[in-house]
Amino acid sequence: MAEATCTKEKHRMPEARVRKAWRVTVEGWDEAEFYFAHTAGEARMACWRALDRERGLITKITARRWKDKDERLPVRSPIADDLSEKEIHCLLHAFGVKEYEPWKAGYRDYFYTSASNEKMQNLVRKGLMHSGVEPCWGAHGHVYFHLTELGKHVALSLTPLYSVR
Repeated sequence: MAEATCTKEKHRMPEARVRKAWRVTVEGWDEAEFYFAHTAGEARMACWRALDRERGLITKITARRWKDKDERLPVRSPIADDLSEKEIHCLLHAFGVKEYEPWKAGYRDYFYTSASNEKMQNLVRKGLMHSGVEPCWGAHGHVYFHLTELGKHVALSLTPLYSVR
């Protein structure tokens, strides 16, 4: 993994976080699936949860690392240190982060709410989002706030590697 040197403290800091991929097979099945998990045991458990538990025994499930499918995510952006928990929640919601499927994050880049929403206005001032125009339909005074490129990067840096299960 690539590393950067912090000149202040002379420590090595990783430039990326790795979301590990696992090739999971079930004895007697033709197809292999891939799961993101921290360990092989967690990948096996994720597969087992998806199986018909009456027929699927966890002892029949095998997980092997599939490094070609690993995903690299940036480390936490220093900009995130200046955000409140509520602002982080709004940023991650706009980015499409789901706690049980964080690998699907980034499928969207917007948040629909009141044009005067204080949290969203703070994110606009910080350069993480920009406000759109009021659509001709919907609630009066509501707009779509869209993530900027910087906002997408910060949101990706805050996206969890794995599900909260």
